[in-house]
Amino acid sequence: MPIEDELEASGHTRVVVVLKPTKRHKVDGRITVALTETISMQQEVAQSIASCFRPFKNSRMSQMARELASSSEPTIRSRIAADGPMRRGQPEYVRDEHAEAVPENAGVRYFPYLGMMMGTVDRTGLAELRNKKDEVAELFSPPEMSLIRPFEDEEAALAGPPEGVSWALKRLGIPKLWDAGLTGDGVLIGHLDTGIDSAHPALADAIDASSVFDELGQQLNVTTAMVDTGFHGTHTAGLLVGQPFQNVTFGVAPGARLAAGTVIEGGDIPARMIAGLNWCVGQGVMIISLSLGVRRFDPLVAALVRQLRDRDILPIVAIGNEGAETSRTPGNLPESLSVGAADEADQIWFNSSSQQFAETPRRIVPTLIAPGAGIWSSAPGGGLKKLSGTSMAAPHIAGLAALLKQFRPEATGAQIQKAIIASCKRPSGISTLRGNKGVPDAMVAKSKL
Repeated sequence: MPIEDELEASGHTRVVVVLKPTKRHKVDGRITVALTETISMQQEVAQSIASCFRPFKNSRMSQMARELASSSEPTIRSRIAADGPMRRGQPEYVRDEHAEAVPENAGVRYFPYLGMMMGTVDRTGLAELRNKKDEVAELFSPPEMSLIRPFEDEEAALAGPPEGVSWALKRLGIPKLWDAGLTGDGVLIGHLDTGIDSAHPALADAIDASSVFDELGQQLNVTTAMVDTGFHGTHTAGLLVGQPFQNVTFGVAPGARLAAGTVIEGGDIPARMIAGLNWCVGQGVMIISLSLGVRRFDPLVAALVRQLRDRDILPIVAIGNEGAETSRTPGNLPESLSVGAADEADQIWFNSSSQQFAETPRRIVPTLIAPGAGIWSSAPGGGLKKLSGTSMAAPHIAGLAALLKQFRPEATGAQIQKAIIASCKRPSGISTLRGNKGVPDAMVAKSKL
């Protein structure tokens, strides 16, 4: 709901504020936030703006908190406590030391690594925020986000996967990079999804850092053991960094590590997503793989992606599974490296989203396509599952980016993206409107970098 409409209806509204960076420097010709130099200075800005926000007993967040506290249904917190015990003697929730600049009861949360704040305001508070032009760069209403749900091949489970290296890895030329000694070693990938079954043999030692964000977006203090609240996250994680399992090879960058956050599905997904991205930036990720979005253009999500780019983080995003002339934000943003899905016959997967925008010059999404139909990878409980979707295509490209980052550690995210795009070739039979640049070639991308 637009900000003014919600104010009129309930007397308060939730907003997300992007703070103006206090110090910048150039990297590769781009203006980039000097993160380590700005956080302490930005804390003072966050403190001064915090007075514009206040809690409301009838806000969505307050009501959700009360319902969760009294619910007899399993919650994320109770599931994690049962399946992955909390650290004994430690608090249930974690607050980063930089976020302590803003009190928890002020009706606002501060995300220091993104330079953003989110909270509830009344009409007076909103007017004050809009008047703080020296501190506030942008102001948005948070959208509703959702998982880009894949299609499951239930009959495939009976036959099982073919042994050996997956057709998807062969199609991209990934084994040739392995032969050159590239596995993604030393590269940290941000993975925000439904969680990960960290006990899966294919994902042993794959998680460098993990965090779970509950229904309210509060970070839970958990051990490195993780659970998958669905099945999607274990599958995408396997495509990124999975080790060979049951004589099947499907992980693109088995030497890379994950900063894995549980942010979907359920609860306040915008709060969970922003908190997860903030955490990933704080962990020092170089690449983020995302398979979620908003079914329309959304300016807040666009601002989030710009914050990642300002920090030289490469966002690789699934475009969506709703077919032609549809797309999701952030997959439809010019700042994202967006990925559509192709099948084993080198044709576009029917449900892969694509869209052309009325811009000059014209802009088409996704940026490129990758194997995403009929993809086997790890599944919760120690098995394998065959899924189809752009959610499967995006991790293949994120894994390729990790291999290239290992090859050229000093390369920026923009340089890696440029090399991947330059290596693409569109298969015959796929139109520009559906496949855009086409399918990358791993060795060509390496040579371009």
